[in-house]
Amino acid sequence: MMRSYWLLAITVLYGCQPSAEAAAVCPPVTRVGVSDLGYSSYRENGRIVGIGVDVINEMARRSGCKFEFQWFPRQRLFVELQAGHIDMAMGAFRTPERDVYARHLPYAYLQYDLILREAPGQSYASLSDFVERGTGRLNITRGLVYDSPIETQLALLAAAGRLEVVNDFETVFGKLEMGRADGTVATAAIYGKYMKKGQLKRSVVLPISEATPRFTGIYVSKSTVPAHTREFYASVLKGMVAEQMVLGFYSRYIDEATIKRTFKPGVGPLLNSLSTPE
Repeated sequence: MMRSYWLLAITVLYGCQPSAEAAAVCPPVTRVGVSDLGYSSYRENGRIVGIGVDVINEMARRSGCKFEFQWFPRQRLFVELQAGHIDMAMGAFRTPERDVYARHLPYAYLQYDLILREAPGQSYASLSDFVERGTGRLNITRGLVYDSPIETQLALLAAAGRLEVVNDFETVFGKLEMGRADGTVATAAIYGKYMKKGQLKRSVVLPISEATPRFTGIYVSKSTVPAHTREFYASVLKGMVAEQMVLGFYSRYIDEATIKRTFKPGVGPLLNSLSTPE
């Protein structure tokens, strides 16, 4: 049963007339969990929109399957996926823990950057440089997973009392705008949305040398979605990636230079992962 205290949006259905293949593999509906991730997924005028929604809408068009979007706080998203309350989780970084109960279908890359409020006389070469020489505080969001080198630096900040964990990016960037935090770690799809809104007018974006582009994509439940359906979804997504359609979705929201930097590894590794059987 859906619990109203965390379910923040009502069902949205997408789909088209199923083909014979789709009729054999499509569930009645696939429940897709999304959360606050900047341009990846956000709420606008009562609707859930963003890059992840664009991806699912195109999967629905190609597959003939129906998908239902449900909104969660980020820290609840994978709890609900593991419990079988949803069938997919979007904007997902791959981890061994999640691989136990779901299959990862990558469609793009993500890379974390360090976003700092401009401060006179202060400049840093890297996240580790900020941790070692700086005195400012970072705010980050609950429920996100980072590269191991970033996690190491965040642990050092926490030990020094310079790290605060909050519920969502609205809070993070609101505090940065008001001067109640000095920076955060986020991807271009996230911080780009808030910068476009006029927040952080005086800020510095510093690529984190300790991090490299990593897969982001969809986690599909192994307990609620049959193996043949997971393979079908992988094949549909593979076609979209091969045609660089997902790259086109990103270009609706993010500048070309950032896209080139983030997608530098190319589509080959994504296609190889989508082609690998479970």
